[in-house]
Amino acid sequence: MTSDELRAVVGGNIKTYRVMNNLSQMALAEKANLSVGYLHFLETGEKWGTPETIVKLAKSLNVKPFQFFMHDEAKSDSISSDLILLSNALKQNIDETISDLLKKYN
Repeated sequence: MTSDELRAVVGGNIKTYRVMNNLSQMALAEKANLSVGYLHFLETGEKWGTPETIVKLAKSLNVKPFQFFMHDEAKSDSISSDLILLSNALKQNIDETISDLLKKYN
């Protein structure tokens, strides 16, 4: 694998996890304290993220930093990442619903 291919894998994974978390580029950029333009360059593989940026994005997407570097074949062997993402999405939806209900009845 070349460095360009690896950069494309990392960028594609960032985008995949962003979409799985129902976040726009703008929402993720805000959450990770990045510019939208920089996030776009990361997702398209045009730029590398610093280790600090990778950690910020991982925290914002509720994944481990190493997951950005996993190629499709390796990801298919790791069902736990999909379960973690599903669990996080469900938790977020439950938290939002509870918050909405509390606002409505308070």
